[in-house]
Amino acid sequence: MNENHGMKITISTLALISLWIVIVPIYSFGYQTALRMRFFCSILCMIYIISHFNSDLLKKTWFIWIYAGITLISSVHNYGIWGISAIMNDFLHPFSVLAIFIIPLIVTEASGINKVAKVFLRCSYVYFIPTMATVILAGRVDAGWYEPYFVGNKFLLTYYFLVMFCSWGIIHIEEIQNTVKAKVKVVAFCVVGIVFSGYLYCTTGVVCYLTVLILMLVIPIRKILEKPLSIAISIVLSGALPLGMTAILSIPRVNALLLAINETATMNARVRIYEILMSIITQKYWLGYGYNTLIVKERLYSNAQNGMLHIIVQFGMLGAAALVLLCYIATRNRYKRNKDVVEWCEFWLFALIVAGIIEITFGVFFYVFLALINCATNAKEKRRDEDAIC
Repeated sequence: MNENHGMKITISTLALISLWIVIVPIYSFGYQTALRMRFFCSILCMIYIISHFNSDLLKKTWFIWIYAGITLISSVHNYGIWGISAIMNDFLHPFSVLAIFIIPLIVTEASGINKVAKVFLRCSYVYFIPTMATVILAGRVDAGWYEPYFVGNKFLLTYYFLVMFCSWGIIHIEEIQNTVKAKVKVVAFCVVGIVFSGYLYCTTGVVCYLTVLILMLVIPIRKILEKPLSIAISIVLSGALPLGMTAILSIPRVNALLLAINETATMNARVRIYEILMSIITQKYWLGYGYNTLIVKERLYSNAQNGMLHIIVQFGMLGAAALVLLCYIATRNRYKRNKDVVEWCEFWLFALIVAGIIEITFGVFFYVFLALINCATNAKEKRRDEDAIC
């Protein structure tokens, strides 16, 4: 596939660029500016969706609307509808979810999934130099509560690179499947990612890249994860594991591993966080506290430290159930078409699920990988003219 093939600037291209900004806004002008940037671009994305909306699209995306609707109800219930801040908290998340899933699907059905990957990859290239410049200037900032880099904090920086690598892989999937040279490139990318994440003190990044390497190189593990319910079950288990964290940490080998990587204190602190988190959840267990809630930060001076628990805090048990349903419907037929693209995107999705055991990874980047799987599943088989983007 020719990555450098010319690409016309069409309405769908502009929609994908707007979607990119929803996913990866610029934080160099401040957190509030980044939020407003995301909100404005999410409105543009919704206009594009409405202009292409029809009954057939609704049949393919009904489960996405259910999840977005429950998150909207949760936020409106907690914040009301008066004031700019309330409106942003109410609509930013559901608009983002709908845009992330539906715009790539519309574009894929018209022009192929390669167009989505190419626009995302080129946007990531545009971001690369200013991002690395801010990393050099700011250095290692071992904190996730503010945004010193062009794309945010160390976690957002890691997720940005994951999307870039995933997009590159979709474009070069045939080479990755059939040539040793391309496979070596992927391994090299992951090794560089591990080293870079280590430099940033980002254990989450290390876990993500290690997971991708294991899934790529250890075929028996990959085969286990190919079952129809594997993704949905993995997400549920990632949220259930913290409940047994004390018992897990008492296992001698686990304790020795944590000592070796100097993470014992971090994991013990997480156990305490999970205990307090349960009392927070039980107060509003149906609909949660709304999108972007500060309740955990106010009580714990931290975040939920778990992807699924973070969803429950924000959107309650109903939101968590809707997310599991969304994941199941989006992936139940994932190997019927474009198996190679689906499998590649799964590597990165599972990386966030594994990292979600110890970090809040079930956000926009999680939705991106899930949406790409959904696109590949719904797209026609790869065509030779797919590179001819129109």
